[in-house]
Amino acid sequence: MNRRAFLTALGAVATQQKLGTLTFYDEPTDPLPPPPAIEVARLPYLQNVRNDRASILWATFQPGVGVVRYSSDGVTFRTATASRRLFTIAETGQARDYWQHQADLTGLSTGTDYVYGITVDGQDIAAAGNTTLRTAGPGPFSFIVLGDSGWGGPEQAIIAQRLAAEKPTLILHTGDLVYMVGNYETYQRNYFNSYVATMCSVPFFPCPGNHDYDVSNALPYLNIHALPNEGVPIPDRGRYYSFDWGNVHFVSIDAHQSLDRAVNSNGPMLRWLDNDLRSTKQFWRIVYFHYPPYASGQNTNDIQSMWVRQYVVPILERHGVQVVFNGHEHSYQRNYAIRKSSVVDQSIGTNYFTSGGGGAFLYNAVQTTLVAFAKPEYHYVRAEVQGTRITFRSIKMDGTTLETFTITPAPVFSDDPKVTPVTMSPGPVAGAFIRIIGRGLATEETFMCTPIPPTDLAGTVVTVNGQPVQLLYVSPTQIYAQLPFAVDGNVTIRVTTANGFVERSI
Repeated sequence: MNRRAFLTALGAVATQQKLGTLTFYDEPTDPLPPPPAIEVARLPYLQNVRNDRASILWATFQPGVGVVRYSSDGVTFRTATASRRLFTIAETGQARDYWQHQADLTGLSTGTDYVYGITVDGQDIAAAGNTTLRTAGPGPFSFIVLGDSGWGGPEQAIIAQRLAAEKPTLILHTGDLVYMVGNYETYQRNYFNSYVATMCSVPFFPCPGNHDYDVSNALPYLNIHALPNEGVPIPDRGRYYSFDWGNVHFVSIDAHQSLDRAVNSNGPMLRWLDNDLRSTKQFWRIVYFHYPPYASGQNTNDIQSMWVRQYVVPILERHGVQVVFNGHEHSYQRNYAIRKSSVVDQSIGTNYFTSGGGGAFLYNAVQTTLVAFAKPEYHYVRAEVQGTRITFRSIKMDGTTLETFTITPAPVFSDDPKVTPVTMSPGPVAGAFIRIIGRGLATEETFMCTPIPPTDLAGTVVTVNGQPVQLLYVSPTQIYAQLPFAVDGNVTIRVTTANGFVERSI
């Protein structure tokens, strides 16, 4: 058939002429099968919330691509793709393999509320509570402290319900997150399942206890958390760390394995602690770890508590730590303020709290020469930070208050024998520079570069023989001032803050 004949025949088909009517059939196709459902192995929880970042973790039984969408206004959303890691049956001892997802949100705004949502392969991952977070920022805030919680009994459940209703900014845990063995199963059952309604909107910042080390090297504890790691040696990351929130510098240390290594094998934790506390400019220094140095009870003479008294306490005192939280003794206790193993004023000493009544069976506790208050009660502690004042309330299971205690550290001059707390250079003459070293000297680090420096800086006033002097720089630990006039005879220097004053003649 030539080309003309072919085209003629084709036209006939198209017009249903000569060749009859043709019927066309679509090629049969089966609908695409739906994607496999994503099964959640662990509901979402917040970690490492800071002033500019946060991490969101969850686990699924299928791998998938995890994505977090988040927004500060509910209109404009950003996305973060999660990394994931496979945890096998052989590794965890659980019934199925699962994938742990971690999305790191960066570039967040300080002191800002965010909403977030999670998908894996496009499927929504629900949470047990509000999917919100608030980054660290200035101003008042509250935090919760509890410890020795993970027994899985009704007491833990009641306290967990109260935590969800509290809506704190963050939660500190003083160790022994689970009992009796810190394996993956007990963390899921007695930690995540207990606080699931809170953990999706409130970050937990724990420290490890002895039961968290029941599994070699505390690997489950380390693997389920994403904690601050700045400045921490790589092998020790997750065991101890520090972070700032508002005007508080929080430090979590490992008083179990890392302390053992520091004492007996030249491990780095104590050197890290000394440097960390020396470097902070925050007004409040709050340190928490599992073993209490001065609490009463059956664990008073544990070797770890003895090591804490010998090696950790001197570092805390040297750097003016005002508050320490511990667990291990299953009770609530508050020590008198202590410095150099003696009872002193709260402005001079360290105030120790034991919060070990989060759910495990209770131990007896009694008042002693160093213990001001002691009760074997299931409880948690609520701390309300308002500038240079913190009020601590220990809350019982029934919601009533066990004790209320407020700390308002007045300024003090350094009592370090290696330091001269007040110097005037070149002497008490007009234009001389004054340097003051101490604790609680100002609410925050502030400096002023003006032709005429102010006499009130960040709420701090310094007088020489009753006359205000010009302030160039103030921080909680140092003041630099300039004497605008000459002084004859005795010189009395006074530092005044909202919490009181301290003075010395030189």
